[in-house]
Amino acid sequence: MPPIVTTGATIMCIHGGQVVLTPRQTQVTIAGNPVLREGDLSGAPIVGCLQPPSPGTKPCTTVISTLPGSASMRVTAAGAPVLLATLSGITDGVPPGTIMVASPGQTTVQAN
Repeated sequence: MPPIVTTGATIMCIHGGQVVLTPRQTQVTIAGNPVLREGDLSGAPIVGCLQPPSPGTKPCTTVISTLPGSASMRVTAAGAPVLLATLSGITDGVPPGTIMVASPGQTTVQAN
C-alpha cells in the first residue's frame, strides 16, 4: 500500500518545478502535517519549472488536475478521498507536463 500524502510532501513537475501545497482541510493530520485530499492539487501553483519558454514551449506554472488512481478508494479525510504517493497529474506546461511525488511527507500511514 502506498503512503498517504501530506503537506510535508515534495511534489514536482517533470521539469523539476515544485508544487505549492495548500490543503483545503487542516483537521486530519499525520505527524503534524495536514493530509492532502482529492481536489487539493487542482489549480496549485508550480514554482521553479526549468522548461524554457519558447514559441513551442511554456514552463509549468499550475497543476491542471490529478489523474484517476491518485486518491484512495477507501480512506477519506473530512469527506474527500486522501491522495496517495502513487499520484500523477497534468500541468499547464506546453507541451503538457506531468507531476509526481518525490517524497510523500510521511511513510507510516498507508492506504489503498
